[in-house]
Amino acid sequence: MNLLAELKETLNTNVTSKVATLLGEKEDKTKVAIESLIPTILGGLMKRASNESGAATLMNVIQKGNHDGSIVEQISHFLSSKDNLTNLTTSGHSIVSMLLPDKKSSIANLISGFAGVRNSSATTLLAIISPIILGRLGSEVKKQSLSKEGLANFLMTQKDYLLDEIPEGLEHKLVDTLGIGSLLNQESRSVNFPTATPIKSSSSPVKNYEEEERNRPNYDDLDSNSSSGMPKWLLPAILGAVTLGIIGYFLFTFDWNSLNQSSSEEPTDSLNTEQVTGVKIDTTANPTKAVTDSTKIKDSTAVATTLPAGKMIGMNLPGGSKIDLPDGSFNFQFVKYLQDSTSRAGKSLVFDNLNFEANTTTLVPGADKTVIDLAKIMNAYPKVQIKLVGYTDNQGDTTANKRLSLKRAITVRDILMTQGVNQIRIDFQGKGPFNPIASNGTAEGRAMNRRIEMKVVRK
Repeated sequence: MNLLAELKETLNTNVTSKVATLLGEKEDKTKVAIESLIPTILGGLMKRASNESGAATLMNVIQKGNHDGSIVEQISHFLSSKDNLTNLTTSGHSIVSMLLPDKKSSIANLISGFAGVRNSSATTLLAIISPIILGRLGSEVKKQSLSKEGLANFLMTQKDYLLDEIPEGLEHKLVDTLGIGSLLNQESRSVNFPTATPIKSSSSPVKNYEEEERNRPNYDDLDSNSSSGMPKWLLPAILGAVTLGIIGYFLFTFDWNSLNQSSSEEPTDSLNTEQVTGVKIDTTANPTKAVTDSTKIKDSTAVATTLPAGKMIGMNLPGGSKIDLPDGSFNFQFVKYLQDSTSRAGKSLVFDNLNFEANTTTLVPGADKTVIDLAKIMNAYPKVQIKLVGYTDNQGDTTANKRLSLKRAITVRDILMTQGVNQIRIDFQGKGPFNPIASNGTAEGRAMNRRIEMKVVRK
């Protein structure tokens, strides 16, 4: 069920026209604002329900407010006059204050700037659409008899649709405003809130500790020189001697050379690795058929390649720092570009050695090195702003590929953020199979098309 598509159908052209008239806004801009607010509000509720407390609050608002979906049939009534609209927006403002209290202003600013409507209009639209979305969720709760866990799981089923419905150009701003980047990148799994374990009362009789203490033997009264008992120092002495003997035996017999042994090569399943580099595959170093024989590759998007490492070059960065980079690599070219005072913003570079597990957003071990080095460079050039654009080949569903390319761009952005790069310096977008740079008719061409590009927005 694509809830976002249903909501767009509910808030159709007729509704948009009436709302635009009441707000004194242009119809085309109002349409953009409404279509932007639907995924924004739903994304905010999705995050709200991602923890038990938030899901409980959402369920409580739905049930106590009698949000059962009947509002859909009353939309025409609410839009028939400004007074009736006020009744709807009063309820809407209350809902937003309860469910998205810290996001109200930032969402209004986001939509106002993106759609080109007044901030007051964006705020009113937020109050109009929120109760409609809540009513739709309420009808699903009633129809399926959902618990708070069920409601949270229902919202999580909308993640992929959410990515599909976000207007192009709004993606990174929406994700950052709501703080849902990690949530969208998580693998889909059932939400299970922990249940509190009740404290069990003991049925055993309460012990009489005073009586127990009186009956406890007093070992301190034993005479260490008495022939009728063991001296109290003897047992610890025996245990100590045995312990020292075991340690000595271990030190004498242990093969200390084994600590220096390590595997020279870590085995990996190359068939489950997807290259996202945009560079030509070098197959001359490995003349086996593992890569070239497509009958051995279950997933046509999965290949096994490693860009040969070039000679390491030490490069100076502002502030006195230095970084070693492979000659001709992505980051090497980026530093050279930044050092060139005559170059202008707008240059695009394709990441190299950036490999993901096939059809996932998970980087293979070691693939984050390129991104970590990029973060070091960006931290040394604090004015630089970039845009990450993810691409795929044309294999499979176009919508799914666009979704995957966006998630992979978010993955790279998140790594940069963990390394200290401010998120406002990083824009991102997913374009899926569009704008190929090579033919999708060959495995090599498809590998080049599976890439993440970085465009320098500000130098």
